[in-house]
Amino acid sequence: MKKVVVVFDSSYGNTEKLGREIAAGIEETGLAECKVINIADVEAEDLSGYDGALFGGPIHAFRATRGIKGAVKNAAKKGLQAKLVASFDTYQAPGHVGKAAKQIEDELKKKVSGAKVFSPGMSALVLGREGPLKDDELPKAREFGKKFAAEL
Repeated sequence: MKKVVVVFDSSYGNTEKLGREIAAGIEETGLAECKVINIADVEAEDLSGYDGALFGGPIHAFRATRGIKGAVKNAAKKGLQAKLVASFDTYQAPGHVGKAAKQIEDELKKKVSGAKVFSPGMSALVLGREGPLKDDELPKAREFGKKFAAEL
């Protein structure tokens, strides 16, 4: 069975919930098992044993967080070359849809040699500063995970 890692940066837990739902969608297919980790744990994780990786974080000050960008940089040195990768984000303002996901995707393209980028990434609306996620976002995340798994 293939293996996938989902790496998240989350301030209030919304991006983590999104990442866990994406992971549930991946596992639901029966094509891969999935591990979900916080950006703080990327340094210690051997990523060479994974067939795919997803990276996600909230948009902050009009851009992807430094934390998730740093996690991509660290992960790029840990065996993700030529693997399937994707991005996801959470946002509040309509003008921010997909901005962090696109920036994360751009980092993946720059930092991970030969990466197969599953694009476009997923973007989910958070209602208010601390959440919750809009009701229909978690089912979309699960579906995104299924589509990612099908490309492994």
